[in-house]
Amino acid sequence: MIATVIAALLLGQTQVPQERASSLASASPDPGETARPARARTAADPASLAEMQAFGRCAARRAPAKAAALLQMDYTTPQYQQALRKLALSNASCSPGKQGRFAGVLFAGAVAEELLSHAGNLPEALAYDPAKTAVKTLGETDRTANCVARTASREVAALFATPVASEAERAAIRTLTPVVETCMAKGQTARFNYPGLRAILATASYRIVEAGRASAAAG
Repeated sequence: MIATVIAALLLGQTQVPQERASSLASASPDPGETARPARARTAADPASLAEMQAFGRCAARRAPAKAAALLQMDYTTPQYQQALRKLALSNASCSPGKQGRFAGVLFAGAVAEELLSHAGNLPEALAYDPAKTAVKTLGETDRTANCVARTASREVAALFATPVASEAERAAIRTLTPVVETCMAKGQTARFNYPGLRAILATASYRIVEAGRASAAAG
């Protein structure tokens, strides 16, 4: 039932999902995972990831202004959690009858991807330009995502063009792995799983694009 989806989303993690074993480990399950009943699935199985992506993108299409406002907020604050809850609940019909488990960070990533789909030339909008307004980052994870999006703008844009939980997505993330490692602070280790990395790149990319628009409008 949709109530199950919403409850799981709102109780889901707001930080980036991580893998304990290896850097940038795939979150994809074994091939039999997609055959499990929805109630038994995890947030990282392909079917649940696809449902979450559709849910977040639908919410962003229905309420673009509220979605944009959400992504400009500090995700570490209670106010962000309240806005996330409101956006999800007010668009619950975007995911009727689903019972998969979802994490807030993945929902936000899907929202960001939908808004970015209207950004025009995304690689150009993301590419580093010292003349552009600097984007305030929200901690080490967000700083890393910002660095990756600025450094490898074409590759990041290509990632967003792939279906979630697909081989194309995995190939795109493998291409980005060296950039992620370079962007990490000295002494840190990249331990993002694939869905989490895609999500934080999407939210960071959205803030970069919006900062560029604001700078252009002010200039």
